[in-house]
Parts: sequence; C-alpha cells; structure tokens
Amino acid sequence: MRPTAVAVVQADDDADPTAALAAVPGAARYLVRAPDLRDTPAPTSVAVLEAEVTERAATADLVRRETRARVVVVLHVTDLPSAELAAALAAIAPDGTPASFVAVRVHRFLGRDVSGEPIVVAWRGEPGAATAPVALPGRLVTTEPDITTAIERLDRAATCAARSRAIVGVGDFIARPGLALVRRLWMRRRDGVPGVVLAVLETYGDVLIAAKVWERAERAAARQVAPSARRVPDGFTAIDTRTGFVVVRDDLHDTLLRVLLDATPEIVDGELVNRGGRGATWAVTLANGTRAVLRWYRRGGAMRHFIRDRYFGWRPRPLAELVLTVEARRRGIAVPEVLGIRVDRARGGYRGAIVTREIAGAETLGDVVQRDPHGDERAAIVAAVARALRTMHDRGLHHRDLNVGNILVSRAEGAAAVHVIDLDRARLRKTVGRSGRWRALRRLARSLAKLETSEAQRADDHAAFHRAYRERV
Repeated sequence: MRPTAVAVVQADDDADPTAALAAVPGAARYLVRAPDLRDTPAPTSVAVLEAEVTERAATADLVRRETRARVVVVLHVTDLPSAELAAALAAIAPDGTPASFVAVRVHRFLGRDVSGEPIVVAWRGEPGAATAPVALPGRLVTTEPDITTAIERLDRAATCAARSRAIVGVGDFIARPGLALVRRLWMRRRDGVPGVVLAVLETYGDVLIAAKVWERAERAAARQVAPSARRVPDGFTAIDTRTGFVVVRDDLHDTLLRVLLDATPEIVDGELVNRGGRGATWAVTLANGTRAVLRWYRRGGAMRHFIRDRYFGWRPRPLAELVLTVEARRRGIAVPEVLGIRVDRARGGYRGAIVTREIAGAETLGDVVQRDPHGDERAAIVAAVARALRTMHDRGLHHRDLNVGNILVSRAEGAAAVHVIDLDRARLRKTVGRSGRWRALRRLARSLAKLETSEAQRADDHAAFHRAYRERV
C-alpha cells in the first residue's frame, strides 16, 4: 500500500480527470464520484469510490478510511498543481502528527488568471485532528468553465452540499454572502471583469446552498400533517397542514397526499398541460398508476393582474367544488371525479389546488371545433354536448362559466362522451330555470363564435345543438 493517495472528485462527466489523477508522482490514484456517474468510463489503474461529497476534508476522510493511506491529496477534476506544488505534495512525510497543507489557488477564468483564496489540498492523518495548516510552495490552478456551465455546476454542487446542512438563517442570505462578496472583490481588485464575475458566481453559489437547505426544510415542514375535524364528503379524509389543509380520497391517501404537499403553483411533479385560462393544469401519475389532473386556481378578468391566485371568504373554493362535484355525480351529471384538494393560507386569504381523475383521450370542445370534424362524427359530438348540457341543467347544475374550454369530449365505447369541468363558480339547485339556461348557452355560443368556422357551419351546428337540447333526456 502506498502511503500517499491522490483523490480526484468528479461531480459530472463534463471534465476529464486524467490530468488531475496524474498530478502527484508516486501516489495511489482514486476517483471519487457520485453514484449516478457509475456508467461513465474511468481511466485505467484507477480505483473508483462512489460517494456524494463536495468538501475536500470530507473526501480526504473517506479516502483515508477506505484505503488507510497516511497522506491524502484531494483535487477536483479541474485542478492542476504547478510543478513546484506537485513535488511538494509528493514529498509530504507520511509519518508525523496530523496536519493539513495549504496551497495558493489561482482560477483560470475567461482567459485570465484570477486570484483565489488559499485552500487546503492535503491531509496527514485524520483531517479532524489536523493542527495549524502548513503552507506549501507553488500554486494550484483551477480551470473554471464558461459562465453557463459554471452556473449549472454550482447548482449541482449546491444540491449536494445542502444535504449536509440542517438549518439556515437570514444571515446566510444577506450578511454572510454580502461580506464574502466584498472580500472576494477586494482580493480580485486587480483582476478586472473576470475577477468581478467570478466573485459574483462564487457568492451566488453560497446563496444557492442556503436556498436549497431552506427549501428542504420548508418541504419537510409542509409534510407535517395532523388529522382534521373539518367536515368533508364520505370517502374523503381532511388533514391539517402547517399552512392550511388538504382533503384526499381514502383509497388514494398516501400517494395523493405526497403529490399535493410537494406541488407549488410553478412546479408540479407531472406534465404541464395548460398554463393559460384561469388555472395552470398538470397531468400527474399517482403511485398506483392512476392518472389525474392537478389544477391551481387562478383568477380571471381584471383581478388577475392584482391578485392572480389569492381568494377570500370563509368557504374555500376548492372545498366548495369538491362538495358540489360529489353531489353532482350522485345526481348523474357528467363531471370528472375529484380525488383531492389543497388549501393554503396566503396574505389574509387563501390559494388552492384541486386534483381530478383524468378522462382518457379527452380534448376540449374548442380543440374539437378547430380540428373541424365532418359528417357523422360532427353530428355525434354536437348531439352529445347538447344532451350532456340538458342533463346538467335538468338536474340542477348551473355552470356560470360555460365555454369551449370547460367542456371535454372523449370517446367511450365508440360514442362521444362529454364532461363539464371547472366547477368552482357553479351552483347546484333543484333545477336550472329558463333564464339561467339561456345565459349559460349564450355564453357558450359567444366562445364558439370566436373560433374560426364558417358562418354556414355555425348555423348548422346551432340548429343541430338546439334540436338535441330540446329532446327529452
């Protein structure tokens, strides 16, 4: 066993570790990299250690425990010691008290050598027991990537580094980064624009680590749930969260709860279906294979410019829509099945999301019209929409935002099937009166008129629709 080992940390497959591995003559060579890089080829005669480490001291401790080397040199794939520093590293005596060894660092960035802070690159014995650092001659040159690649690497490094930190405070976002930026700018005051850019990037990396630690803590806190006494329909369970409450179907409790708690208005673990209208929607697949659609509530009209996703009132819209939908389905009205909701307190009001079971192969009526089907298919779709709306009105559902985007058309056993969605403004009555039906159908007609169809075709569709709507269902 060689008394000295050089460990090269590889965070991604963009850089070749060969030069760094050969930098210290006579040392045993180890490549330390994340498990997701196991399929990346490694240089010959190099042992590979799989570990998620970013700090050099932690890497040295890992290699010392795995190999029993008495001196461990830690480099990153982009590091290259000068000839003087390489000779000094190779000459470190393996016997003696635990010690750490420091080198002057230079960053090669945007075509210029930029000053860096001294960095510990080697340890003798246990890193945690090292005494005052020993300065080594020469310098360590770190070749930095272009700005875009540097930012991508900072994000990956921050994700890894954040795992070893438990908590952050306001100082980690303001005071400490501010002081670090001032120190770096002063150190590089003679390095021109490259020095300024590198100082900003390094400080951004510090803030990014703090942000990821904070995000992890917030997500963990969001998962702290407790049973709720809130009244919900049979077959559902209400759960209080740190920021509000969720309601989930009993048979989908665990898998749906995770999806709801992890979702944010901007990011959902699924496929973005639509960002327009009055709600961003995502298609999600639950753990048991159930396909569902998650929609965040958004305001329409002029209010969307001021309070895009904030609502006010004692009865949150997601809960009202859940209760209404359950009753509508009990009455035999074709509306999607609600699987769960989420309500968060926000700035004196609330914001919310709703999850419904996906209707396989469905497209909006607007998409159907623009596809411009003809013949029997068109006639079947017009009749199916008319009959579904007639049933909806006869059984008491008054949809106050009926338009081509809120009617879904799919195929069921070879026939057109129609579902009405977006019920957050709907009302349930014994039946819908004549004036209410007229207003709803007029609203639908106005949204249809905005689509590019011929005037003759619109007249034919209008006549066929009203014939079917007047039929007894």
